[in-house]
Amino acid sequence: PFHWSGDMKDLQTLVDHVFVERMGGPKIDGKQVDKLGHYLFTLPAPPKLRTEAEVPARGKQLFTQRCGSCHAGPLLTNNQSVDVGTNGVFQVPSLVGIGWRAPFIHTGCAQTLFDRFDPACGGTKHGDTADLTKDQIADIVAYVETL
Repeated sequence: PFHWSGDMKDLQTLVDHVFVERMGGPKIDGKQVDKLGHYLFTLPAPPKLRTEAEVPARGKQLFTQRCGSCHAGPLLTNNQSVDVGTNGVFQVPSLVGIGWRAPFIHTGCAQTLFDRFDPACGGTKHGDTADLTKDQIADIVAYVETL
């Protein structure tokens, strides 16, 4: 599914809604959308901000325990729509290359990856994170920058 809420079944629907309806652009035919999709899905992931060797092993362990049920698999998403405490049900985004995509969360409530753990960005509804110390959060952030 496409879009924050996963309410768009395919790229054509997304293009029609965003480019044509919301942005007032011209109608884009199926052939052009297919070419756009081919281009988008062949783009490589951005380079990692860090290597795993540069971060404490505890960061990966904490991420797997606290975040891995939703951010799992090769794309680090379960492709489900959930309410993470930020005013609605939204798609679980891929975390591949997440360090390059600030601000974070669909609301932009997190200017940094560390800010994502602020209660204003979902609190306890956004993963099992309420009891994490600042050092543990820093370890998770360092690990997430390797994705």
